[in-house]
Amino acid sequence: MDKKTFLKAFWKNPRQTGSVIQSSPFLVRQMVRPVDFRKAKIIVEFGAGTGVVTEKILKNMSPDATLLCFEVNKDLCRKLRNRLRDPRLRVISDGAEKLERYLKRNKPEAVDYVISGLPLVVLPKEIGEGVLVQINKHLKKGGKFIQFQYSLTSRKRFKRTFSKMEIYFTLLNIPPAFVYVCTK
Repeated sequence: MDKKTFLKAFWKNPRQTGSVIQSSPFLVRQMVRPVDFRKAKIIVEFGAGTGVVTEKILKNMSPDATLLCFEVNKDLCRKLRNRLRDPRLRVISDGAEKLERYLKRNKPEAVDYVISGLPLVVLPKEIGEGVLVQINKHLKKGGKFIQFQYSLTSRKRFKRTFSKMEIYFTLLNIPPAFVYVCTK
């Protein structure tokens, strides 16, 4: 999917998209590095955008795994569905705070991984908190929440919610990003 689509989505709603440019291959690798794809059965992605992380997840997922992919931008969602046709993928055009509704619909067990590119820092506080409540409620014990941000603003918030947290820095991204790996 071309970079113009992502840029257009940003200009249409910058608080929703969170970045003017899609994630670099370096950031994508850092986001999926903590995932044990051999064991993961249910993976959730929040803020799929143009699908650069989605593609990497699908490439590494086992044949019997499921990826629930949330994207609120309807244009990005439609393009994602058309481009990535994979029976393991469920593209959901809705907010991440509604995770529970879609888990019930798809009847999965607890979630193994949540991989997020949501701009949590700029989202309204009640939505950001709602997302974290959903993650904490549905992530299995030992499951991981992987989130990238452009600052360390969310560190205290994540530390209060998760038993273990590691932070990695990815310089080779515009702008450079921090990857939080939080374990329940």
